[in-house]
Amino acid sequence: MDAMSADDVTDDTGANDGTASRVGLGPGATLAYESRGSGIPLVAFHGAYSSRREVSGFLEPMLAGRSVKRIYVDLPGHGESRPSGSVESPDDVLDLVDLMLGAKCPEGPFLLLGHSWGAHFARAVAARHPGRVAGLALICAFVPGEQKPAAPTVVRDDAVSAGLTAAEREEFEGYFVVRTRETLERFRRDVAPAGGDVDADTLEKAIDAAPLRVDPDAVVVDAPVLAVSGRNDTWVGWERQEALGHTYSRATVVTVADAGHALPHERPELVAALLGDWLDQIDT
Repeated sequence: MDAMSADDVTDDTGANDGTASRVGLGPGATLAYESRGSGIPLVAFHGAYSSRREVSGFLEPMLAGRSVKRIYVDLPGHGESRPSGSVESPDDVLDLVDLMLGAKCPEGPFLLLGHSWGAHFARAVAARHPGRVAGLALICAFVPGEQKPAAPTVVRDDAVSAGLTAAEREEFEGYFVVRTRETLERFRRDVAPAGGDVDADTLEKAIDAAPLRVDPDAVVVDAPVLAVSGRNDTWVGWERQEALGHTYSRATVVTVADAGHALPHERPELVAALLGDWLDQIDT
């Protein structure tokens, strides 16, 4: 991506009601996001092949009653952050996130939360702004390096997939290791609508484990960190995530039994309790 200048930046700040807003450097490099509520800003990132709708779906009930301004981002190549063909690298993604921060929270502390690959980007944003980060929450985080996914397993299967199409069944059973009426309902409400088309070329360049200009492992983040993983996560595993306790001095690290990569959908009450404890530690 070409070097950024203030004159190049476009910013449609939108309303504070879930309406999509956008920052960008022209039509080929944009970042869409939405804001809800008021309070300390929390920037939330989804995983690969998803969109902000999945994270807002599971996070909104968990943050009910909290004084938190939720900012849900569509990563380039996903959701409304398309087309994004000029985004060439993960650092370009982070440059766009910096533009969004300048538009929505130019000063003061903010929170970061990410699921899967979104957690990788949350860690990278924290490394760029360690002095402003009031808290960092990582759910089933992708951690660069040798991956150690859990062996394929099914924790519970109530045969609820029987009524799904072949494509729906593949998506549901490929993501959920807890297959109940409740998890199927969450899949239909929050996961399936968040998928759909992605810009595959952009995704391949932007959602990448290439070294970043600022290494998240080399930056001290002196703020409460929550790292929670599912022991049955067949996508990113749980062992490398536990090691984040050595990276962050104020980390709470939890590995949840009988749950997988869809942890926030499979164990929402537990994740909500952990997020509540994390938020209670935040000093604003």
